[in-house]
Amino acid sequence: MSRPRRASLVHRFRQDHRGVALVEFALIFPMLVALYFGGFEVCNMTATYRKLTDTTVEVANVTAQYPTMAAADVTAVFAATSQIMAPYATSNLQIVLSEVTTDANSAAKVTWSQSYNGATALAVGSAVTLPSGLAAPSSNYILVQTTYNYTPTVGSAFIGRVPMTSSIYIIPRNSPSIPYTG
Repeated sequence: MSRPRRASLVHRFRQDHRGVALVEFALIFPMLVALYFGGFEVCNMTATYRKLTDTTVEVANVTAQYPTMAAADVTAVFAATSQIMAPYATSNLQIVLSEVTTDANSAAKVTWSQSYNGATALAVGSAVTLPSGLAAPSSNYILVQTTYNYTPTVGSAFIGRVPMTSSIYIIPRNSPSIPYTG
């Protein structure tokens, strides 16, 4: 090949823009895929956390309506969580359901506590710190604490499980306290 022919070949190559869009797309495509799956995961995690907070509130709401709690009642309340958490599995869900009583000085202690799915119940008689402004002297509260270990659908090998927690205090509705009869 002669020198002028090589120069014209280089010139033609520089002027040809037909594959530029394909090269640019190939460079940006991995970032677009990562952005898409990242957005999907954030939305899924947010929906799961929303279900967790709904479960926390509903367990407290239902429990607050009982005049007394027997073991069968606690089992029924915990069983309802699978309906609230749907479509997410409850195998990663742990719940601690407790009644907290304050004395005349507004010091709070656990009256009774029950756990679900491997959670650790609070020790009866142990002190509980109530949120500021909530503690009233000689009052009873239902405390529900939930934990959910979220496993990402995409990228779980990189991120691992994400622990989510929620808790709520609620006043018994139909009686001043809700005794646990076992």
